[in-house]
Amino acid sequence: MLTWAEHMGTVAISGGAILLLWAGVSKLAGPGWPRRVTGLVEAGVGVAVLLGPGRVVAAMLAGVFVVFVLVHTRGARIGDVSCDCFGEQERVGAIRAATLTGVVALLAAGAAAVGSPSMREVASQHGTALAWCPAAALVLAFAWRIAFGGTASLARVADVSGMLLERGVTPRTQGVGGDLIERRSFLLRVVVVGSALATVPLRYVLYPGSALAAVIGPWDCDGGSCSDGYTGFCCEINEGGVNACPTGSFAGGWWMCTDYAGRKLCSDQGVRYYVDCNALPGLGFPGGCRCGQDSCTNRRINCNVFRYGQCNTNIEGTTAVVCRMVVCENPSRISDLHCSSAVSVDDAVCGQEAGCLEPPAVELAGAGGV
Repeated sequence: MLTWAEHMGTVAISGGAILLLWAGVSKLAGPGWPRRVTGLVEAGVGVAVLLGPGRVVAAMLAGVFVVFVLVHTRGARIGDVSCDCFGEQERVGAIRAATLTGVVALLAAGAAAVGSPSMREVASQHGTALAWCPAAALVLAFAWRIAFGGTASLARVADVSGMLLERGVTPRTQGVGGDLIERRSFLLRVVVVGSALATVPLRYVLYPGSALAAVIGPWDCDGGSCSDGYTGFCCEINEGGVNACPTGSFAGGWWMCTDYAGRKLCSDQGVRYYVDCNALPGLGFPGGCRCGQDSCTNRRINCNVFRYGQCNTNIEGTTAVVCRMVVCENPSRISDLHCSSAVSVDDAVCGQEAGCLEPPAVELAGAGGV
């Protein structure tokens, strides 16, 4: 479990990373290659702070903002009240700018001292903190930006987005039909990516899934299986419909349905055992939290951060359940799963099915599967 100080450090360094991304993307939209190079460097550092090892990136962030403090301090000496910090000239008091950047440097240094994890580490190892850490980091970044440049600075986000979109629409094919298709295809990609960055920026940055998966997920489904709270079956996401834990996951725990009356896998036994395949700690499962096949009709994948804990107790931590594997005998008797005999029951899952569990699906000897 993270301490309060570690939580606050994560929020601080993530907020600083968001500011760097904000500044970098804003400069990329502006004229002049020196400005764009600077923007590329700032955006790169911002991404690194979100994804790298916490103590290292916190120290790096502190160093970057110390440099900013020195720049603003020099501006105060020469009476310069303009700042090209976020892509265009703003009138910003140098003393105020130096003070605000100094605060970020101090917070980042404190995060490095206490060993706060990066947001990527939080996502993979401390999933419960994702309930509030990203939101707190965004609030911190927006509050800092308003204090730095006033509320008018927020309106520039839309301007930057429009500039990037306008410059990106350059058709690569010739002819009226091809030109139209190319423009529409590019615009569609930009709109989807832009929506992901605007509405769920940390989710899109942190997880290696598509922008579409970041925008359309369980949080957007008002109905369908994706909103019922349960995780999908492994055979629904594995190639060939294999009912086994996918690569990058492990058996983290199990429970049973005591009265299975269906006609699919385990119909002869009348009992089903469900094995949670949790994501391996430290490795983000590809695609992040999403609906199966990006459709609200399919149950969620890699979303529920939970662990019953009867299996593979040598692997520490609680991570997201990637998917569920169905077996027809007590998992404690299947040697490859490394589970204890401690029992948990949830008969609400007795009626849950998947097409890949239809006959001739069978349980493979030794480790379950189809």
